[in-house]
Amino acid sequence: MHIISMLLLPVLLLLSGVESTPTFAHRDSFTGVALICDKCSPGTHMTKYCTATTPTVCAPCRSNQFTEFWNYLSKCIYCSNLCTENQEVETECTATSNRVCRCKDGYFGSVDYCMKQEECGPGHGVQTKGTSQTNTVCERCSDGYFSNSTSALESCVKHQECASGQIALLPGSVNQDKMCGSCEDLTNGSETLGTFFSGFFSMHRIRVIKLKRFVARYIHKSEKGTLPKQRGPLMDLIRAWLAQAPEEQLRALPKMLKASQLCSLTDKLETIFKEIKQQSPNCTLPLFDV
Repeated sequence: MHIISMLLLPVLLLLSGVESTPTFAHRDSFTGVALICDKCSPGTHMTKYCTATTPTVCAPCRSNQFTEFWNYLSKCIYCSNLCTENQEVETECTATSNRVCRCKDGYFGSVDYCMKQEECGPGHGVQTKGTSQTNTVCERCSDGYFSNSTSALESCVKHQECASGQIALLPGSVNQDKMCGSCEDLTNGSETLGTFFSGFFSMHRIRVIKLKRFVARYIHKSEKGTLPKQRGPLMDLIRAWLAQAPEEQLRALPKMLKASQLCSLTDKLETIFKEIKQQSPNCTLPLFDV
């Protein structure tokens, strides 16, 4: 009967929902008696061992200290997790848990180090947005889509559809949207013309040496050694000039290109003008010799 009762006791305790306090073995340093002492609960630590007549004495953890598990530590653990420059606090230190850090928005990595999320450059969009644990995944824009920005958030955008009465003055590419308008728009002021030529330059990957020659001759009339040596800054100079150049200079651009030995670019520009003319037979572009 006694054996049956011993076997049933754990079952009865489980059914009653009573959880026993975890214990640990301790030998009393004065009496030498082996004791079984209760552990201290999470959020507390032990200040005195139990004796044959008194239970374990526990005390709450101080500020910025914690114990996560049942324990018999003499002191609580210091909240040692300090969030670094690219991290932020996800969960502040409590009596039962250490401080938890996470990467700030725009960064990813582990609890020890956070790196900046990759940004997708022009011609590429975000396939999968990054998280605090994973990097951004970029993809090249497919046909009919473009991206002209550098971003860790933006996907490729579909080329616009030209409205009724408009034509595609410039085809879209992976780097820029289609430019819609009319042939007449190109003959009525410098704003549309400047935008047209800016888009035209952006469509083509021109050799740096040729870009420098054009910029030095018509835009930044100085020694070539003082000009930027990279394509991006040179293109920025050209776009800035196109945005404010008077109409007379813009209409002379085909001749400028040819004089700068950008013959291939001149041919491509002439082909576009002819296509615009074919779609708008009644439009005249006399200054373009079309």
